[in-house]
Amino acid sequence: MCGTDIDLDDGGSVEEEKEEELWLGERVKMLPPPVARSGGSAWGTRRSSAGCVVCGAALVLWNLCVLLAGALLLMLVFSLVLLPAVVLLYAGFLCHSRCNYLDDNSCSALIILGFVMMSPLVVVAAAVFCGLLRRFRLLLLIQPISRARYTGRLMDWVGSVHAWV
Repeated sequence: MCGTDIDLDDGGSVEEEKEEELWLGERVKMLPPPVARSGGSAWGTRRSSAGCVVCGAALVLWNLCVLLAGALLLMLVFSLVLLPAVVLLYAGFLCHSRCNYLDDNSCSALIILGFVMMSPLVVVAAAVFCGLLRRFRLLLLIQPISRARYTGRLMDWVGSVHAWV
């Protein structure tokens, strides 16, 4: 008959029935979940209380170093990108009412130009900083403190992050 599926074999093995249960359609096969290979639980074996405190302190120190590196990168990027506007503002305020080469109107123009240039440069600096954070994956290096309870690799997810943004 056309369009119907008839099974003439009555005696199937148990393994074939298990395989048939995993198939959802013609081409999609649902795989069983992987078996956890750990000593104590799905996360790994628990640390002792002293080991938990030491590892927790090390994780806090690590996270502070990562945040310090992020703050240094922020200061570096913003200081480099905003340097032209800062130079204009400094020259305008320095020469106002003191400089022989520029009159007060020219110094005021430098000050105004410095403030006008500041807002687009802040946007550019923020975009460059966010791009560098993404490129260096700096925020992925921050470790949760709950990792201190269990043994295992600490930074196992850093290399395999796939996110839709």
